[in-house]
Amino acid sequence: MKYLIANWKMNSIDIEEWQNRFNKTLKLIKKDTEIIVCPNYLDIIKCSQKAPNLIMAAQDVSIHDDGPFTGQISAHQLSRSSEQLKYCLVGHSEVRFKGDSNSIVKKKSQKLEVYNINSILCVGEDESILNKGDREKFLLNQLDSYFQDGLCPKFIAYEPIWAIGTGIPADKKNIDDALKIISIFLKEKKLKKIPLLYGGSVSSKNVEEIMSSNILSGCLVGNASLDGEEFARIAKKI
Repeated sequence: MKYLIANWKMNSIDIEEWQNRFNKTLKLIKKDTEIIVCPNYLDIIKCSQKAPNLIMAAQDVSIHDDGPFTGQISAHQLSRSSEQLKYCLVGHSEVRFKGDSNSIVKKKSQKLEVYNINSILCVGEDESILNKGDREKFLLNQLDSYFQDGLCPKFIAYEPIWAIGTGIPADKKNIDDALKIISIFLKEKKLKKIPLLYGGSVSSKNVEEIMSSNILSGCLVGNASLDGEEFARIAKKI
């Protein structure tokens, strides 16, 4: 099974236009491919009304159930937003940058689990850690702090911070090296096989090379997912 996730971030998307451009380019989604879209919170309801077959994920969630937490969205609120919402990103680099520690990432997944929303765990290092040769230690720390108390995400997305938004993805060796670190960790912990994804400047021009790694099960796509036609071209090649 292959997975392709569109992270629209805080971009305004005309869902009808996006879907028309997507469907025009890709008439039929492969049976072994699951397409997931991450709209902003307000657009989750709009997407469920205008695209009833679309599987969705939220971009983030609060560690709180309710209370005086301005601007935050709880797992309970997400669970009531749409029956099509099955997943939620946790640990995305842009959210970690704002202050989410490994402990907070774990707490978010625990909240999601209560409401049967699957976590998409994002991990990845910045350029300084890569250059110091500390990537393995850094990734293992992110993973080890998460996989406790029986917690288990639906996907793990490796997103090297140094490749996000640059237009230049990590090369195959760097991707393979990182995925092997994650795979060995999962095997040593005797955890069930979890689909591994890559995120970081994915486009229709490079997705085939990225997906040539036999460890990968799919991609988490940012900027290139904003255009339905380009996202469909990626889906064709995955």
